[in-house]
Amino acid sequence: MRTLFLLTLSVLLFGCKKANENSSNNPCHQEMKERFKTELKCTERGVMEVNLYSGIYDGKQIYFAMTMCPACNTMPPQFGYNCEGTKINISTFNTKVSEIKEIYNSCTNSFVNE
Repeated sequence: MRTLFLLTLSVLLFGCKKANENSSNNPCHQEMKERFKTELKCTERGVMEVNLYSGIYDGKQIYFAMTMCPACNTMPPQFGYNCEGTKINISTFNTKVSEIKEIYNSCTNSFVNE
């Protein structure tokens, strides 16, 4: 009986952890992960990954997918979305987008800093 209890407890604890990593308490973060799901991918961690980020553009928070590839010559994101779902075209990303934060990591399949 004790073994059954421990087994059940282990399944609940470890099973829930995986589910929680792949969801967010922030509805906007969850929605943006779904919106960009076809773009978010990981070939190899630290080598080639496309993750979800947020930043401030023209005084407003936006979300965008950005390629992280140290050996590649990639273009910065050309567009993003706000929480209302409005598409925002980004001009001069490198000088106009600030406070960039990773929201979701495609290699770990988890939300960051929640």
